[in-house]
Amino acid sequence: PFSNLASVNPRFPLQRTVAMAPKGSKRASQGAAADVNKKPKLNSMMVGVVDALGQATDLPQDCLAMLEAGVPGCLGPPANERHQLQSSMVTWIGETIESVEARLRQAVDDEAAKVATVKLAFEEAERVVSDAKGNLEAKGDVVATTKAANNEAAQAVKSAKAGLTDAQVAQTRGDASLAEAGKLIEEYGGALKDHVDYLKKEEDSFDANIAKTHTNQVMRIAKKLGLDDSLMTALPSACTTKPSQRGTFDKMVISELEGSFQSKVAALTEEMNTGAEATAQRAAAVTANEQVVQAAEDAQKEAEAALAAAQAAQGEAAAGLREAEKGSKAKAAEQAAAEELKKKAEQVLENFIGYNVLCFNSLRDKVSNPEVAASPAPDTSVSPAAAKSTTPVAGSEA
Repeated sequence: PFSNLASVNPRFPLQRTVAMAPKGSKRASQGAAADVNKKPKLNSMMVGVVDALGQATDLPQDCLAMLEAGVPGCLGPPANERHQLQSSMVTWIGETIESVEARLRQAVDDEAAKVATVKLAFEEAERVVSDAKGNLEAKGDVVATTKAANNEAAQAVKSAKAGLTDAQVAQTRGDASLAEAGKLIEEYGGALKDHVDYLKKEEDSFDANIAKTHTNQVMRIAKKLGLDDSLMTALPSACTTKPSQRGTFDKMVISELEGSFQSKVAALTEEMNTGAEATAQRAAAVTANEQVVQAAEDAQKEAEAALAAAQAAQGEAAAGLREAEKGSKAKAAEQAAAEELKKKAEQVLENFIGYNVLCFNSLRDKVSNPEVAASPAPDTSVSPAAAKSTTPVAGSEA
């Protein structure tokens, strides 16, 4: 259909009628040619229309050039003075500008959709951050709990070891007294068997010198029994006297000595027998405390392992939070970038409507009838970016 505009498009001179100069008038012929080749001058609003057409990137270049060329011839005359072909051209120019506007609106919608998408992604990233914070807080509570349990386990080990030490000390002391009693039984029993028995031998086997040696040993051991001083004084003489020559007093001294040793051995033996049960009880106490210590140490190891696992989980949660915050920051940047692109797309659309569309509407709707209310033409002294978005009405500009 663009071929129908040839009569109003200076780029299609074949359809344009040019007055022929009389023969012989060379100057007139040259002037007519100049009129044909002269490019129409564009006013400021026509510039806005041409600029709008230049944004119709989906049109073939030759069609776009034809529309641009038809701007002054078709939009220059008032609407009520246009030829039908001029009106058709104006319609095509309008449709082209509408397609550009539609594309710009679609661009805004596309950017708005991207903003909505990245906004949802950012909200999801923030939810992940919130979950990560909650997870880290929960892991921190677990660490606090396991740390307290670990401290309690360590204290339990300390208390158990103190109990074991007390049991071992009691065992050592109790067993030491019995051990001493056993040594005394061996010593006193040995004195009876090795020394006192010799002092009681018959006369044939009794030797005074040997008896004196046994007496010295008996005297040494007898001092531990706490015997009466008079008895201790009489012992050397009575012990070294031959049994057949001993008087009643000497025999009484020997008998008293023997009885003292026997009584002491009997008492110590009774002490040993009585202390055996206590020894077993002390040993059992030590064994029980050892088991308590072992159980406490096992519990402490478990508590330490639980604390280490909790701390590791806390570290992983902290790393997860850092990663979530990093992702949220990236999504926030994406959202900001998308919003900026949307804002730019909106500004481009606003400028296009406020300047380019307004220029076209003003030229398209202007009439020569003075009775029609005229609207002021757009202020073309400012740049397209500064133009306001308004609803165009009829204007009057030649």
